[in-house]
Amino acid sequence: MITIYFHPSCATSYEVIRGLKAAGALEKVRLVRTVSPSAALAARVWSVPWVTIDGAPVATDPTSADEVLAILRGERVDVGDAEEAFMTAVLHSSFASAVALLHGDVKPVVDEEFVSAALRAPLSGADVKKAAEAIRSKSSRLFEEWRDKIRRALAVSFVREAYWASGGAITPEGLEGLASPLSVGLWVIGKASIGRSALPAVPSRPPTEDFEAIASFVRRSARGLLLKVAEEQRAIYSDAEYLKLVESLPDL
Repeated sequence: MITIYFHPSCATSYEVIRGLKAAGALEKVRLVRTVSPSAALAARVWSVPWVTIDGAPVATDPTSADEVLAILRGERVDVGDAEEAFMTAVLHSSFASAVALLHGDVKPVVDEEFVSAALRAPLSGADVKKAAEAIRSKSSRLFEEWRDKIRRALAVSFVREAYWASGGAITPEGLEGLASPLSVGLWVIGKASIGRSALPAVPSRPPTEDFEAIASFVRRSARGLLLKVAEEQRAIYSDAEYLKLVESLPDL
């Protein structure tokens, strides 16, 4: 059984579901919305879409309908370099990115199920335990190498959630005013925690340099980032056929 955990607002989830429907393959997968936290927590979902085979993680964002169709056919999936595949998955999970940024290290997010999804195990033939150990051994270096990309990924997520929080009404000028290091830091701490789980032992020693870098990027790019997010969300929520489909699905 192939299950896809998704959120209706996620652009990748939207593209996967629409692609599977166009291919006549939607009935071959089980779709579960992560609107209820119980579904995501029970399945240990790090990012959506989250694809499992009989409960074992086999793919996560970034993915595509073509990749899911290949999984349905049981084809081998090649992800290339394991470290790059894992770090790309981190970038596409705002939760993982925020945790890594607060800790200044990717080690806290080297979860074997997350690694399995990032490396497309078992269809890629990757040895998950070996890959996880290798990533942990280089986790600090990987964080430094990918730090700027993590900042930029979080900047986009910050803008998306500012768009949601304003009901889509925020302006570029309003976004520029909102993007202070303190506001960004408050948002990152909230994004990186489930209650207080996943926070550093002393949360009051934040990575202020990173918060400033994200805030500065948002201020410089406010108009373009907001346009990108608005177009993404309007495309999803103006698709009546898609909305009718996903609103009928369970939040297990």
